[in-house]
Amino acid sequence: MSWAATPAGRGVRASALAVMAVTLAVAAHLAACGEPPSLPVTGCGVALAFRVCWGCSGRRMSLRRIAGLVTTVQAGLHLAFAMTARPAHGAASHHHSAAGPADLSDGAAGIDLLPGGPRMALAHLCAALLLSWWLAAGERLLWRIARRTAAVARRAAVHLRRRLRPPAGRPLPAQTVRWCRPPAGRAHALAQLVHLVVRRGPPDPAPA
Repeated sequence: MSWAATPAGRGVRASALAVMAVTLAVAAHLAACGEPPSLPVTGCGVALAFRVCWGCSGRRMSLRRIAGLVTTVQAGLHLAFAMTARPAHGAASHHHSAAGPADLSDGAAGIDLLPGGPRMALAHLCAALLLSWWLAAGERLLWRIARRTAAVARRAAVHLRRRLRPPAGRPLPAQTVRWCRPPAGRAHALAQLVHLVVRRGPPDPAPA
């Protein structure tokens, strides 16, 4: 199994995707509204985004899946930030002068779902697609490096095992006895000793 599919690899990939998506949503909200979103809402958004990305990172994620995750996180955080944002001071004071103090709560309850106008929303969408492409390239590179590293480690382990433990069925080399020929002078002496050997047998007949 590749390292990218292990719990540690999934945690790294899911964390990177969730943090980048939430950072983009916070930056877009800050550019459109001029004030940062609520910290508790941002923390809950990071936790939810991590959980969703963890569930989708069991295998290699394609560009389409990453783009879907990033846009979904952007839409959810945009809605959460808009619902928890404080009303603009100018709009609240204008409503107070026109309608009186009794209608101030109704004016503050209005939610601007498209801060910054259509151009800001289009720029936000383009940034989300660009981030998705960048994360997909990083995902592809990470899986490639993990697979090559696992293959190199596997080959090194097999080579080391073969060097430390020889094969059990390998026969031992046979021991050969080398025949040595005696020197020439000693060979003549041995030839004379052959005639001096007394062999056992019947006694020689006595001379008549």
